[in-house]
Amino acid sequence: MRPEPGLLVRDELRFGRRIARAMDDTDNRAIWDRKYQEGLPSLTKPDPFFISAYERMVDRAFPNAGTALDLAAGLGRHALWLAERAWQVSAVDVSEVAIGELSQTAAQLNVKIKLFAIDAAEYDFDTARFDLIVLFYHLDRALFPKVVSALKPGGLFICKMAVHWGSEIARPGGNFKPLGKNELASLVPDLQPVDYHERPVRDRGVVEFVGKKPFPLLID
Repeated sequence: MRPEPGLLVRDELRFGRRIARAMDDTDNRAIWDRKYQEGLPSLTKPDPFFISAYERMVDRAFPNAGTALDLAAGLGRHALWLAERAWQVSAVDVSEVAIGELSQTAAQLNVKIKLFAIDAAEYDFDTARFDLIVLFYHLDRALFPKVVSALKPGGLFICKMAVHWGSEIARPGGNFKPLGKNELASLVPDLQPVDYHERPVRDRGVVEFVGKKPFPLLID
């Protein structure tokens, strides 16, 4: 019995999309591996906003640390900082070179971090697993619902992104479209903003955001 032509077309389209995603992932990994191999001037110190948000909100909510996920972790400036403070950290980055260097640094500091050399989009987000999720300068709008789902009730999301401020020109080609003003909060409507502001920085803008996943309502 022959399969229906429509089913064949749909199967071929799905296969084509899988191949395209695999090629994109391979290209993306090669680009970032090359940048790290060439000595990409990547920041190794935690972002000041991250430190501020941690001291003002995270440390108060989780004085005994907890579980954390660092997406697009790079060389692990935030993952390492958290691991040194007894957090159980998972770090995800598409670059195998970056993850390799992060592994070496973690060993030197005698801290344990679960490392994943994959694109953040391919990470398996378990529901209600993390107390803290960190995402800095890696825009993939499809990630945000997964982030919300992966947070435990009471968990916090610290995020910093570039924002289109009106004068800069978006990169041509591809599907990349920078965040617009006031867009970030709309991507995580189920989180309560506890710190949220946008400001111009040189020729672009930046958004700094901390959101909290609310506890479910108790019904008598």
